[in-house]
Amino acid sequence: MRCLCVAVPKKIAEEIRKKLIKKNLLIKNLKVKRDIEYVYFPIKEKIEIEGCKILEEDFEEIERKSYEDILLKKGIKIESIAIDIIGDIALIKLKDERYAEDVADAIMEANEHVKVVCLDRGVKEDFRIRNIEIIAGENRTETMHIEYGIKIKLDISKVYFSPRLSAERMRVAKQVKENEIVIDMFAGVAPFSLLIAKYSKPKKIYAIDKNPYAIKYAKENVRINKINNIEVIEGDAKEVLPNLPNAHHIIMNLPHKSFEFLPVAIKKGKILHYYEIIDRKKIEERLEEIKKFGVKIKNLRVVGSYSPSKDKFGMELFTQ
Repeated sequence: MRCLCVAVPKKIAEEIRKKLIKKNLLIKNLKVKRDIEYVYFPIKEKIEIEGCKILEEDFEEIERKSYEDILLKKGIKIESIAIDIIGDIALIKLKDERYAEDVADAIMEANEHVKVVCLDRGVKEDFRIRNIEIIAGENRTETMHIEYGIKIKLDISKVYFSPRLSAERMRVAKQVKENEIVIDMFAGVAPFSLLIAKYSKPKKIYAIDKNPYAIKYAKENVRINKINNIEVIEGDAKEVLPNLPNAHHIIMNLPHKSFEFLPVAIKKGKILHYYEIIDRKKIEERLEEIKKFGVKIKNLRVVGSYSPSKDKFGMELFTQ
């Protein structure tokens, strides 16, 4: 197939490839070409890059297979599977673990970006750590995840992170105004805080967590992204919150225990971004219990499924 391409000197090829992906200009179903001096990236439209040339070249089309197609060729049909990609690590949940290794191999074959596949057996303990087992690829659990241009470094065996909340994190970030104060009560590796800091220009963000590994990565992520208005605090939010200034926004993303923290959060914030996993049949009951605190509930929504009977709900609670 003949199309536009950018000829990039080899020494800066990886840097330019990342820029093209970020700008959604790289044509992914065409095979990149190389010669002694240049790497040729097929592109959707012209772009000016210093030291590079825009040309027209013939490119080989890449036949992309899904992991389902690869499994079906082996005579394997998986009824229930959930996949999360965090950086270059794939997390999979299966009802029937007999086929775990076959599924892992198929995922790696279908997605060249994935370097590790882990079996996810659910979240355990207070720190919300996943119970995982590496079943394919490299023997590591640390990775770098990119979300809306933010770099998020983490170890999936030591901290909890969900890529499925990326749109929700951006939705909250857009509600924060310049020079406002934000408290992230259960920050983890600080994805909410990082996104808000980059896109909303708040005065100050306090990112709290009691998992020391989450604190380590949160601090590193603040440094990596060159952010100077996030203060990372290790500790229990109930004990830390009374010592912080009042906030315009408080993020309460501890879905199994958020309700326990409402009394202390209501005293400190104007808008609470509240998340809880609730039985669908009991949502109205929970809303009535929340209203007893004297707050107004807005933007009730389902942000994810948890089980056949439960969903993860998000809402904004206005205290003033």
